[in-house]
Amino acid sequence: MSAAPDSPDSSASPDQLLDAGLGHHRAGDLAGAARCYTLALERAPDSARGWHLLGLTHAQAGEPADAQALIARALAIDPGFGEAHFDLGDLHQRLGRNPDAAACYRAAIAADATAPWCARAWSNLGIVLRELGENDAAIAAWCQALASEPGRIDTRINLASMLHHTGAIDHAIAAYRAVLAAQPRHRAAKRGLEEALRLT
Repeated sequence: MSAAPDSPDSSASPDQLLDAGLGHHRAGDLAGAARCYTLALERAPDSARGWHLLGLTHAQAGEPADAQALIARALAIDPGFGEAHFDLGDLHQRLGRNPDAAACYRAAIAADATAPWCARAWSNLGIVLRELGENDAAIAAWCQALASEPGRIDTRINLASMLHHTGAIDHAIAAYRAVLAAQPRHRAAKRGLEEALRLT
C-alpha cells in the first residue's frame, strides 16, 4: 500500500481538503481521510460531496448507522446526488433493508442513468428484488445491467439462474452459455446448463 499523503496546511480550501482526504482514502488511511473531510465540512457545511465522503469512511470502518446518517445529510443538501443514493442503497442492502435499498438504487439510476456505477446499481437492484420475491422485476433489472455493461459475469449468472427458476429454460440455456463463453470453467454455469438441458 502506498503511503498516505501529507495533511494539507491550514490555509487549504474546502475543495483542497476534500481532495487531500481522497488521497488518504485511496491509500487506506480512513482516519486521515475523515480528518480532512471533517475540516472541509467545518469550512463548507453545505458540501454534499463532503458529507458523502465522510459517510463512506464510516461505512468502511464498520459504522453503518453513522454512515447512513452522513450520506442522508448529503442527500438532504443535494437530492439529485446519484452516487450518494447508490452508496446509501448499498448500506441498506448490507443491513437487510431490501425495500429501502431498492428505493435508493432506483433513485440513483433516475438521477444519473449514464454514471459508471449505473450497471452495478441495476445489478444490485436485481438482487434486492429477487430477495423481495419480485422475480420479473429482478430479471428486468439484470437485463438493464447487462445492457449497460455486457461483461458483468455475476449479473449474467444471476439472470440465468432466475430464468431457470422461473421456467424460461431456453433463455436460461442461452444465458448459461453466454457465461461459459466468457468463463469456460465457471462451475455454477456448467452445473446450471446441465440441469437446464435435462429439462428440454
